Amino acid sequence: MEEVAVYIQQHIHDGLSLEDLARQFHYSPYHLSRTFKKEMGYSIKEYMEALKIKGSIEHLVLNPQKITDTALDHGYSSPTTFSATFKRHTGLAPKKFIRESTLSYRILQAFLTQKEVLVHREKQVVTNNRLSVKLIYPDDYQPHISCVGLFKSRIPKENPIVGAAMSRVLTCVFDNVPNGSYYLLTCELLENLSFKQTYVLDENFRQGPDHMLHFSGDTQLHFELNMRRPIASDPPITMNVPRLVKQSLMDKLNSPFGKTREN
Repeated sequence: MEEVAVYIQQHIHDGLSLEDLARQFHYSPYHLSRTFKKEMGYSIKEYMEALKIKGSIEHLVLNPQKITDTALDHGYSSPTTFSATFKRHTGLAPKKFIRESTLSYRILQAFLTQKEVLVHREKQVVTNNRLSVKLIYPDDYQPHISCVGLFKSRIPKENPIVGAAMSRVLTCVFDNVPNGSYYLLTCELLENLSFKQTYVLDENFRQGPDHMLHFSGDTQLHFELNMRRPIASDPPITMNVPRLVKQSLMDKLNSPFGKTREN
């Protein structure tokens, strides 16, 4: 199935259908579809959609005025459909994504100067579930901002159930993890401090177990993850990580416990 994933990447703009893929790899369409989702953790349709959105993010970062061209170049006949799909992955419609991207990038650069862990929670719950994560980078590499999250899908296209952005810190602990089954995914931001690589996450360090983690009310898990460069079959990262970090910083500043006095 990893070979199938790589083939899809190489031919994403060729109008591939499930039937085309099935013939290429000598499967029935049903068996290929079922096996791919079981092995990879997401469907062929979800994977192809994420690849197109990832490509469109790169296109918009480099050509922010060409939204319609971006939609057409990535297989969307309707700008409305493209905008809705783009928003489902990034949390923002394309025009707003362009407007906010520079601000989020600047806030990330400011966060880089701090030694801090920002935690994001989609909802507040009380459980005895606990997850601790330690990230291990190569000895000769100095990481910048590391992000950790629990996601419902192995393709991180929406906000994590719980997540953390860590600047100059490599360990985090999540208490009160909601009951459920999630994928643990990690990635690094701002490796070369460039604007493009802040949003086009295709060369950055990452890691995560292939299997789902199950939390049932009293689950205690610990992971030490050796961060690595991406491999060809890695799922694309389409969620707007800089925006999530920006939101978490603003939430902290506006909370009664984290608010600081303005000069």
